Amino acid sequence: MKRMHTLWLPLVLVFLANSRLYGQDLENMVQNIEIQTDYVNNGVKGIRISNTCDFNVLRKKYGTDSLMAIALRQSKFSYVMSFYHDTTQIEPAFGYQHPGKKKEYLEFKFDCKPMLNDLKNIVYPFVQFIPYAALKLPEGTQSIRVKYDLSGKDGFNAVYKQSSQSPDISFRKPVCKVFECSLDSLVIKPFNAQGQAWDHSVFGTDAPDLDFSIIMGDLEVGNIHKGNSYYISFPDKPRVFRFLISENDEVTITLKDTDDVIHDPIASWRFDSTNMKDGISYQQKDSKTNMQAFSFKCKVGKTKN
Repeated sequence: MKRMHTLWLPLVLVFLANSRLYGQDLENMVQNIEIQTDYVNNGVKGIRISNTCDFNVLRKKYGTDSLMAIALRQSKFSYVMSFYHDTTQIEPAFGYQHPGKKKEYLEFKFDCKPMLNDLKNIVYPFVQFIPYAALKLPEGTQSIRVKYDLSGKDGFNAVYKQSSQSPDISFRKPVCKVFECSLDSLVIKPFNAQGQAWDHSVFGTDAPDLDFSIIMGDLEVGNIHKGNSYYISFPDKPRVFRFLISENDEVTITLKDTDDVIHDPIASWRFDSTNMKDGISYQQKDSKTNMQAFSFKCKVGKTKN
């Protein structure tokens, strides 16, 4: 189902060799980079990228645990991951505009908070999955590069900026199709499978905070949130989501009761495009334990050239 990109060790070395650090004589914090192409995540084919932000490099500046603790406890670091084809930054494909902070490019921004449980090994782990369908590139063999831009301040207000990029990563982008999900309504039972109220409120209702999500791998491509309600309904016309998928991808739809700490699952659905004919609407009619009723349909269709 997946294969490891064989150049991950050279990737680390090239990242370190190509990194640029402004204001501080330190090696790159972005380390242990591993890239896997043709990775299948929850039925979706794409690229898996993992790495760590290694704050141990700050020991060159702060040698003792006490100084390191001060420097890191009040630190604010973040980095942006972007993608390039030759010298051109890659745009998000149809339906994937919202994951990036800039609408015109496919980018992912993350705050890095070092884990201080062990001051001898201070790292921030990171994993990101990108569906092939999310990359605005033609089908067929492609080569891209991944770029990291890290910036931040430590607890002593010292400023850090680093930029790194990988060598070319080759893969074959599959044929893409348009996936469409059309939601009319869904109604939740007043009590969960254990016979308990979803939420407990002194002054309001015990209704859940509903979160309807459409997911590719682990990347959300569509969402509806309705707080304190047993239903989501669009009586005039359905709410429609459209986005690209690779041929044979699987689309997951989840419904949860969201809370501040723990999200309680209500129901989930899976659409395997391998078994879906173009232009035909499909509905899942299997009963769900926590659902009183639901009405939505999905279909796939060819992209327009």
